[in-house]
Amino acid sequence: MLPRQFVASLIISFALLIFIIWLIKRGKLDIAYCWIWLFIGIAAPFIVLNYGALQWVTGVIGAITPTTTLFLFGILILFLICLQLSIAVSSQRRQIKRLAQKLALLEEKS
Repeated sequence: MLPRQFVASLIISFALLIFIIWLIKRGKLDIAYCWIWLFIGIAAPFIVLNYGALQWVTGVIGAITPTTTLFLFGILILFLICLQLSIAVSSQRRQIKRLAQKLALLEEKS
């Protein structure tokens, strides 16, 4: 990795981590849904600082370039985010159904 790429990647990865922590601190990112984002924020500087580890993982999985490995992990992370949001939506759907049933029972009593 070229020195300019290294510095730019390091600045961007630490900025991402700081931004994620700021969002959690301000309450804009719920603590229940932030575990994947925290993982990304912590992993980004680690990958930049340990580029050799990324190259090793690339060799282990049989990819040609480290970029391919990053895209693969990016797709997996997006899959996990979709799964996490689907679980949250399913849970909220069940809660709304129970609330609607309770409301119907209360209205029937009145």
